[in-house]
Amino acid sequence: MELSEKIQMLRKKEGLSQEGFAEKMGVSRQAVSKWELGVSKPDVDKILLMSKLFDVSCDYLLKDQVENDKEEKVIYYQEVKPWKFEKKSRHTLFGLPLYHICFQGTRMGGRMNFKMTTAKGVLAIGCKAKGILSIGIVARGLLSLGVASAGLFSFGAVSLGLISLGALSVGLVAGGNICVGVIAFGNLAVGVYSLGNCAVANKIALGNYAHAHIAIGNSVHGVKELLLQDSNFSDMNPAIVKKMILGEFPKTWSVIQKLFTMW
Repeated sequence: MELSEKIQMLRKKEGLSQEGFAEKMGVSRQAVSKWELGVSKPDVDKILLMSKLFDVSCDYLLKDQVENDKEEKVIYYQEVKPWKFEKKSRHTLFGLPLYHICFQGTRMGGRMNFKMTTAKGVLAIGCKAKGILSIGIVARGLLSLGVASAGLFSFGAVSLGLISLGALSVGLVAGGNICVGVIAFGNLAVGVYSLGNCAVANKIALGNYAHAHIAIGNSVHGVKELLLQDSNFSDMNPAIVKKMILGEFPKTWSVIQKLFTMW
């Protein structure tokens, strides 16, 4: 706020007219009018007189911003607290506790952050889990369930195991969107025996697109080919498929034969 505005505001606050204010200041009404219009400024002695009349400081009158009017800056912060939850069996098997559940991290306000600490046990549950049965973001064990998992039986977004199921899976038997295995089934399946939308195999492939020694499907590439019209393979003749398999690979397990003739 400028000096001209302050003079007018303070005068009206005191209930003074320009004439009454001019009389107290010992000046003409025209001089007061010029002060309030900002055409001219009062002399120093008049500023001192105004400060006494209005009970304000000279700094307030002369400065556009006053220190007392400045807003105090307040800094807000949230305390970061560590937290931990852990339960462990006193009994062991193969040197491992029967169960171990371990989670820890930090808490800030209502938000919790996790640390990648490891739980080890026959049953292991944690961000990282290692045990016979493992459940976690990263899991490793005989039976593993997690975002990334490895084990004899493995289930997760990325999984590696003897039997593996996941978006990306690698295993003796692998299933998922992208899978690699001896027996593979999924959208993109690569293996010795493959079933899927796109199936690539060393021996037998069954799919909408099949590429293998024996290729069965809607689009086929192989030494022995069986072209099907139905995308669900309902026009497949199981007897013909079995004859093709045994003709090329006489020692093929019966379970593999059934896998490719059950459609």
